[in-house]
Amino acid sequence: MPRRNRRRKRRGHYPIWLKYFGWVVGLAFLVTLAQIGYHSVRSDSRDATLYAVRQLRLSVLRPNERLHSVANVWQRPVIDYFRATRGILVLTEAPGDSARPIGGRLLYIGLQPRDPLSPADAPPTFDQREWPVDTLVDMMPTRTLLHIFPALRITAPGESRLTLGIPSSASEDVTTLRRLLDAKYHAMRVVGYQRREVRRARARDSVATRGMEMREWFHTVRRGEALASVARMFNTTPDQIRALNGIVGDRIKIGQMLRVKGRTKEPVPFPAGVMPEFDGPIQSPAPTAAPTSPPAPRARR
Repeated sequence: MPRRNRRRKRRGHYPIWLKYFGWVVGLAFLVTLAQIGYHSVRSDSRDATLYAVRQLRLSVLRPNERLHSVANVWQRPVIDYFRATRGILVLTEAPGDSARPIGGRLLYIGLQPRDPLSPADAPPTFDQREWPVDTLVDMMPTRTLLHIFPALRITAPGESRLTLGIPSSASEDVTTLRRLLDAKYHAMRVVGYQRREVRRARARDSVATRGMEMREWFHTVRRGEALASVARMFNTTPDQIRALNGIVGDRIKIGQMLRVKGRTKEPVPFPAGVMPEFDGPIQSPAPTAAPTSPPAPRARR
């Protein structure tokens, strides 16, 4: 009989252990999803938003603070990843001060899941975080829960970052909160630019005043003034005025310009109530330009 060609079995391109590893990872993923779904269905029936808002109004808000924007969020801590901590993210409004011209705080209050071993009438426990309205506090969009759901990542210097999930029903509230926070940041930058210009103007005025205090001072004699009264006016002596001007005796004329102070290496403060005259043009500082506002922040996607 004719001889039949037998097909040779082709070996796979991947080792067998890699296939088993893929099956184990897939099984762990399915078990994780099943656990999350189970705990979501069997979660605590308490209204997390109601409890968080009550905690906010009774214990967290200060007397001069008011709510500016509120959004529902949730968090899955590492130690209890299968049960979500539901709560609220709040932006408050408060009067500012010299240190912080734009008042208010960014608050997170989360109602932690009930411990299965705790009694049914146990009081709720909260996870509370707060940040000042400061440009160092950054809130950026990200994703959480296996990179599936949208979230916010809040980072601040010296603190651990916090990732908060956003429910689909609260996406508009979160967008409004971020827009109001960006407006506060823009107002803070405007105030910062204005204060910087004021400091620069004061520094220029100080340099100009220091230069005038080191220059020669002059005084035009007016009716009723004598050499002694002029010396007393500029905190000097008649002998020093005679030496500076080459005068002999005490006779001075109306309209005569007297040198009352020579050039010094160290600045001498102006006498109270008197402004001396100067020989030659005075180098006055350039006029201070009106502080410009920084460009408006771009809308974050």
